[in-house]
Amino acid sequence: GPLAGNPAHDVTNRNKRSVLVDLKSPGGPETVRALAARADILVEGYRPGVAERLGVGPEECMAAHPALVYGRMTGWGQRGPLAPRAGHDIGYIATAGALSMLGAPDGPPAVPANLLGDYAGGSLYL
Repeated sequence: GPLAGNPAHDVTNRNKRSVLVDLKSPGGPETVRALAARADILVEGYRPGVAERLGVGPEECMAAHPALVYGRMTGWGQRGPLAPRAGHDIGYIATAGALSMLGAPDGPPAVPANLLGDYAGGSLYL
């Protein structure tokens, strides 16, 4: 029979809770810092310097919780020529060469239906 629930959601969100916080609202950064004080891990994907400007960088979040594992998962890394640029999954897998392996051997690359680089990176992070 049919599956109960959504397997894709279950696989990618097992044991997770989600919260939406507007970091540009007056209480936004404090809300994130309060959540981080109770968390084991915080992962952010902002370009270098953005989390600090918003008041939720590692120094601010770890002030109340020094054992917090603060992870940064940016598309182009924290250093290097592409670090300050915003990025998207398709650009990451194209630059890495993974996109060239998708599609027919004698045709153009096939754009994947899912976020291949984002899922792979997130699954292997930390």
